[in-house]
Amino acid sequence: MKAEYANVFITSAVHVFQKELGIKLSRESLKRKSAPIPGLPVSIVLGITGAVRGQVVYSLDTSFAEDIAHVMMPNKLPSELRKLVNSAVGEIANMVTGQASIKLAGQDHIIHLTPPAVFTGSNLQIDFLEVPTICLRLLSEMGVLEINIGILADQGGQV
Repeated sequence: MKAEYANVFITSAVHVFQKELGIKLSRESLKRKSAPIPGLPVSIVLGITGAVRGQVVYSLDTSFAEDIAHVMMPNKLPSELRKLVNSAVGEIANMVTGQASIKLAGQDHIIHLTPPAVFTGSNLQIDFLEVPTICLRLLSEMGVLEINIGILADQGGQV
């Protein structure tokens, strides 16, 4: 796992959250882990294949996820909005990962993303493959966004 991957995800997350949601993110911490296991109750998992391969797992509190949905869909009634929270956070994670993958691929490589899968619950247990992971924590006024980046350059890739 290259540490440079972290900067690509930081800049992508900061840009997407500011542009799409008007939410300012700032870096809180960065640490290494053995797998992209999320630390907060709402998790969005995207697989990556191509020049790099692995998983990116976003994690946030339920209240932050609800705030994101409200910002994305301000005219929805609360009952309608609750049904759309997973869709909203999945789409934001997809935008951040998509922007980061374009930067990682450059002009010479191809990177594919799986559709986002959203999991909720504080007692949820998901087994992830062990892959060196960088865990980023980004702060906003609304809450913490955790990004777990467990990706490696493909065997023949130079990324």
